[in-house]
Amino acid sequence: MRHTLPAALAAAILLTGLVSGPVRGAEAVVAIDPGHGGIDPGASAGGLVEKEIVLDFARQLAGLIDGTPGLRAYLVRDDDSFLTLRERIRRARAAGANLIISLHADKTEEGIAEGAHVYTLSAEASDEAAVALAERENRSDIIGGVPLAGESDDLAGLLVDLARRGTADEDNKLANALIEAMAGEIPLLATAPHRTANFRILKAPELPSVLVELGYMSNESDRERLQSDAWRARAAAALARGIALWSQRASPGFLAPKK
Repeated sequence: MRHTLPAALAAAILLTGLVSGPVRGAEAVVAIDPGHGGIDPGASAGGLVEKEIVLDFARQLAGLIDGTPGLRAYLVRDDDSFLTLRERIRRARAAGANLIISLHADKTEEGIAEGAHVYTLSAEASDEAAVALAERENRSDIIGGVPLAGESDDLAGLLVDLARRGTADEDNKLANALIEAMAGEIPLLATAPHRTANFRILKAPELPSVLVELGYMSNESDRERLQSDAWRARAAAALARGIALWSQRASPGFLAPKK
């Protein structure tokens, strides 16, 4: 079936969440995506493994979100299983998610880099380190033997592009709210706590999405913090506050129930 451009534009407008509705009394579903898992361990250093660190943190964050009025958590991965990037997004959608928070704790060749930071989607990365990180994270599917298929439908590509333009504003609102909540509570990357890169996990066109790097496994101070109960409690509480802050600022359509 062929679509006319006006119909495509109308669908894209709906996807962007610009259409408002009676949503303020509803719960916003927060999809928490602990990165890696199963045969894909992620980064490792000093006896720590990324997939384990982020899963433990995700569970703690989920508990705080569930205790926040107006929010409800959904864990995309709640065990040590491998999930493709596409499956992660599919699960978030199936759970009726209003946003996606992907959690990571990577490492860098520059061991002096330190602190938490937040990524939003952009075809143009903020720096070379962001490019390298996105390339590593996007290879997760290859580790599981999944081919990286491209988009072949021109109309679908147009819809995704149009929808993503509207959602990008919400991505930035979410990133800024998280950084605002974390500032003064936990150390942030000094150079630029809000960064951009072309992460596939952030490409759901209708869902505001961010990738949160909790810290660098390659940095000794960050590794110590990642193992600290007190730091994890502060960091999780800050992220929960940031998500709640975003829900107060979000365009109403993005908070509409999805199920």
